[in-house]
Amino acid sequence: MKERDFQIAVLYNDEQKTVYGDPQDLIALQYTTIVAALLHEALLLRGYPAVKIAVEDSLDELHEKLQGYSPEDTFILDNCDGFNGNNMAAVSVLELIENMGFKHTGAPAHVVALCTDKVRAKKRLMQCGIPTPAYQIFKHPAGEINLPFPLIVKPAKEDGSLGIDLSSVVTTPKDLYARIDYVLHQYRQPALVEQFIPGREFAVAMWGNKEVEAMPISEEDYSWVKDPLQCLITYEAKWLSESPYYQNIVVRCPADLTVEEELLVKSTAICAYRAIGLRDLGRVDMRYDNGIPYILDINELPDLAPDSGFARTAAIAGYTYADTVERIVRFALEREGWL
Repeated sequence: MKERDFQIAVLYNDEQKTVYGDPQDLIALQYTTIVAALLHEALLLRGYPAVKIAVEDSLDELHEKLQGYSPEDTFILDNCDGFNGNNMAAVSVLELIENMGFKHTGAPAHVVALCTDKVRAKKRLMQCGIPTPAYQIFKHPAGEINLPFPLIVKPAKEDGSLGIDLSSVVTTPKDLYARIDYVLHQYRQPALVEQFIPGREFAVAMWGNKEVEAMPISEEDYSWVKDPLQCLITYEAKWLSESPYYQNIVVRCPADLTVEEELLVKSTAICAYRAIGLRDLGRVDMRYDNGIPYILDINELPDLAPDSGFARTAAIAGYTYADTVERIVRFALEREGWL
């Protein structure tokens, strides 16, 4: 297919309410609408015919919208991380567009399902010999505790720091069970309990397919935080601009590492990228403690806003925002033989 003989459809979720969790979670959920407009603008700037398609109330509605497009000349830039406030619904969206024959950027549906289920992702990492914190799953606010304190409690199937605040790190069984109970009731899913890993926190943004490039490593600077158990990116620190945690926890990029440390961190991130089956782009978050890079989270669809960690890292690597968007799209187009 000749370049520009097709159009790019930016697919995103347009959220109006939360169905569970904290009401303030809507701030993060609605951000994809803003990012979609910026992605669309970047594509137009680079001369790509582009449209936006919103995922709103149902898969049937999305199916009807897509009937107006052809998989033969419409390539989807996927910026949809669920709909109706349900993170797992991103899998259903991709299954729909794939079954309709559309090609898209990023990971396929089965890989998104793996990444969204943090327990399955951790099991895959462990099978591949990639370090990740020891964990337990709790479906009730009771049971034997097999891990040493301190521990961190998270919803097992959320991203964007949803369900994570300064009470997430616990040091006693009483606090642990209380936090598990919070996750079970607020997020209607099992609680993932992990060993809390101290040390430096890095993020590695990557892109590519046959060859995977790790961009400059970012580090969260927690020097403002006095309590080491509060050195974490909470929902407040990530999304609430009036919060002192948002304002005072800054990102250093590139991180100050020795050549050997940088090689280890990047190679571990790339191993995780390949082990999980990411395509085109991704980001890995990790804690570095006693020379071991522990994978905390794998983001198959990282935030792609101009001020996001991914875009900032790409800028340090020499790419403008429009460069970054086009490069992601071209990785996918080349992978599918459209270029």
